[in-house]
Amino acid sequence: MGGTRDGGPEGLPFHLVDYLELVNWTGRAVREDKRGAIAEDLPPILERIGITPAAWLELAQDLETTFCTWIGQAEHVERACERNGQRWARGIRACRRLFPS
Repeated sequence: MGGTRDGGPEGLPFHLVDYLELVNWTGRAVREDKRGAIAEDLPPILERIGITPAAWLELAQDLETTFCTWIGQAEHVERACERNGQRWARGIRACRRLFPS
């Protein structure tokens, strides 16, 4: 279930995985002729982005403390650093672990 953070707002009244399924279902329920609808033949969201449910939960719990600018496959993050003149990105080890190539 969602939780609170040191006086922060109440969390979601259900598990994160259930929320993601709800978002996925809602996106598929949008009119087919409307831009942004998720096609019925696409796999569930976590499968599409190539991350396991366990890795997603770890990512979601530590998002603000682990990452600063970019999140994704390490190769993509490293290229973004190069393009922006940065030598490193906070969370690159987590990217390698959570988003295997």
